[in-house]
Amino acid sequence: MTYWHMQLHPNDKNWGREVELLKKTNLIGLGEWEEGQSQRYQFKNEMKIGDIVLIKRGATPIALTEVIGNIEELENNGLDWFKYRREVKVLNYASEHQFEKFPQPRGTLQKSITESSITYKYIENWYKLLNPDKNNLHGYKISKIYIEKFKMFKNFNMSFLDDEEILPICIVAGVNGSGKTTLLEYISNFVKLNKEVKNESFIKIKNFSENRIETINYQNFLNETKSIETEYNSNIIEYLPTNTHKNLKNIDESIKIHLNKLVWDERESVEYAYKDISENIKKVFQNLTNFDIEFYSLENGETIKFSNKWGDIFTLEELSTGQKTIFTKILYLYMNNIKNRIVLIDEPEVSLHPSWQNKIFEIYERFAKENNCQVIIATHSPNIIANTPHKYIKILYEENNKIVVKSLNHAPLDRDLNTIIKTIMGADYIPQYLEETHEKYRKLCMNGEENSKEAQKLKSEILEYESPNSSFFQGLAFDLELMK
Repeated sequence: MTYWHMQLHPNDKNWGREVELLKKTNLIGLGEWEEGQSQRYQFKNEMKIGDIVLIKRGATPIALTEVIGNIEELENNGLDWFKYRREVKVLNYASEHQFEKFPQPRGTLQKSITESSITYKYIENWYKLLNPDKNNLHGYKISKIYIEKFKMFKNFNMSFLDDEEILPICIVAGVNGSGKTTLLEYISNFVKLNKEVKNESFIKIKNFSENRIETINYQNFLNETKSIETEYNSNIIEYLPTNTHKNLKNIDESIKIHLNKLVWDERESVEYAYKDISENIKKVFQNLTNFDIEFYSLENGETIKFSNKWGDIFTLEELSTGQKTIFTKILYLYMNNIKNRIVLIDEPEVSLHPSWQNKIFEIYERFAKENNCQVIIATHSPNIIANTPHKYIKILYEENNKIVVKSLNHAPLDRDLNTIIKTIMGADYIPQYLEETHEKYRKLCMNGEENSKEAQKLKSEILEYESPNSSFFQGLAFDLELMK
């Protein structure tokens, strides 16, 4: 199946009877015009039964159709400008939705085969919208993992289920040393770590292609180590560790491949190919405030250049550390068409401003849904945790000299960062000394000793750390007022 987009009109670009034409005839077609030789060839020889064709009028989407007939060549049938025709089935009319404008307004007929292009994603997302059950026909997701013994993990169980449904995204939190990164590394290297030493460890993975749960364990490796290892490392797991900046070279290459496909395979202009990369970047990072990076050019066919709102021109290597983090993790996944996999991401918050950290869950959730992936993230960021629905959060902590996992059965008491830091991450959000001083001063005030020497000394110490208008002093004043 290939995606196409085309326009249906005689030699009159103001003609607007596409819906009428489709409803009356179920035909799409092309006529004869001087510059249309390559498009006629594609329509006659490359388009196949089962291909999906988006019908448009300029940038306005009209309908999504499926080719059901072979090429016909007729001189006249009330559609004299359609010499070459194919029968189609209309899958859906755009009038039933509120779609954005189609990103490529020009061209009578064009093939869309570059999976990372905005036209391909537009058509694919429309097709997925109509066929939600087909989205999960492929791919893998972890439902459960058991580690018999590995570093700090002993008889460790972790479920990725929520009411029998496998979580599409999971945020793993915990203090330093609780094993967040170790867990991701273990999952990534599961076959390598377990294929030679007999043990009871296993990973249960849902194989959506075969609609069954596969238990991968030592016994499997005895029988078919090679095929499992190849499949696991090549098609099931994608691991992005903390330091992913080495992926800059991969992204550089992916962008060049993307541009070449658009220009040479889809016969787009260089100008449009540049625009497509910029639109891709804008769409991927649309939720990040103050993100203003745009694709600028491919200089001499060698160097990828970007620009910002200040007019600065720079390379991938010249991005800030935070910008490199989001390019080498988020953009990497999109530009390399990572689909139907289990994606492991360690510390996606590295060098990111808190306002960007607040959007991490939203960005990866959208990626998981659009690409049928399961995303498992290990993080120290209270901003990420505070913006994640509680059912997706797993907390690792030590109990009786071993690491256990806790799921949140209900939302935290509050969603402010202080509550998240204290109740979920197990850390003090103010210095312990200050917290103890607060308590001593509060106790004296509540006993009516606010003007005592000891109370005044404690107050002076507190004021070295915070304003007299801090939440502590405001809360204390409110409590004292209630006592009057």
